[in-house]
Amino acid sequence: MAHARRSPRNHDHSAARLVLFMIAVLATLAALGWAGTSMYQRATQQKRIVTLMGARGNFATLPEMELTLGGARSMDLKVTLELKPRASPDVADRYSRRIIDRLYDDIRQHEPEDLLGPGSAMLVKRSVARAVRAETGQNMVKDVLIEKMLVK
Repeated sequence: MAHARRSPRNHDHSAARLVLFMIAVLATLAALGWAGTSMYQRATQQKRIVTLMGARGNFATLPEMELTLGGARSMDLKVTLELKPRASPDVADRYSRRIIDRLYDDIRQHEPEDLLGPGSAMLVKRSVARAVRAETGQNMVKDVLIEKMLVK
């Protein structure tokens, strides 16, 4: 019986395949490690930004309005509502006409001179928050941001 001898080349070929396989596995692990590290760095950077600047706000903008005051005076007003985190901006949009009507009634009760002096911005902010609360039935306003307030 003759023994079949394996040629040394076949043995070397298997070793080369094993080395290539190991290189491919190591390259895949390195790529996965790099991707994981970059995702972690991005997440921690976003966390730092939120810590420094605060979370993104929940905002709703009311349409610009012109409110007629007593006499020949009027007020151009544009406000943005900063809503509490769980409040839906859609609620303010749905009720915007009613909020504006309620606000108009509230603002007209004040003398035009009250809207010119110091504290007039706080007066308007309180009126807007009150109007939103009355019309939506929710205490959803965290702050009122006045973008434009011009008494003419």
